[in-house]
Amino acid sequence: MSLSTTATAKAQFGDLTTANQNIAIHTPAAQAAGKFAEYLAEKQAAGKPVAAPANGAPRPDELAKTLFGKAFDPATGTVNLDRATGTTRQHTAEFAGLLRQRLAAAKLDPTQPVNLSIGADHRIIVDNSNPHAADIAKLFQDDPALAQAYRDVAGQNDRLALLQTGAAYVKEWNGATSDGERQALWTRYSELMNRLSGSFSGRMTFGPGTATAESQQMLRRMGVAV
Repeated sequence: MSLSTTATAKAQFGDLTTANQNIAIHTPAAQAAGKFAEYLAEKQAAGKPVAAPANGAPRPDELAKTLFGKAFDPATGTVNLDRATGTTRQHTAEFAGLLRQRLAAAKLDPTQPVNLSIGADHRIIVDNSNPHAADIAKLFQDDPALAQAYRDVAGQNDRLALLQTGAAYVKEWNGATSDGERQALWTRYSELMNRLSGSFSGRMTFGPGTATAESQQMLRRMGVAV
């Protein structure tokens, strides 16, 4: 069956909602990441930065309560994102293949990079750098299931970026030698989380053999993600 139907799209990508809502792919880490994404989005909407707790930077086990779920190992104080990473990459590859199929069926060049983002009205925006931007935008407009599938996979990538940022914070927190160092780490990483939930949220590039979220690209440039 094609992913063009709502039922199949849900089966492939999970019964997901939009970028600022909880993700429901039945993994505690992803659900916790969705809650943390909501928290960041609410702060951003109110114009308030994410502040450090009154007693200083959060310990890894405290951050795990809102972000990592079972991805956090309390015995070692470390985070394992293999499952979340694998699931997100699988769904991203599936959607990339679907999009290439739809482009080819519409006689649009599937080898041309396509830059997508999500508007304030949840509409899928196609960057004008693609010569067929208007036609591609119409594909999403005419197929709500395809548009929702993109929102879902973009949301998964953005939440993975939040998890990766949190995991990097935990790793450095474990190596810090003073409360002052940990406070500085939280200031830096919470600001990065704010940026991920704002400027880079919902933006992805699809091309032949590639499918990358801007949030992931930024973390790779920073050495936070691989």
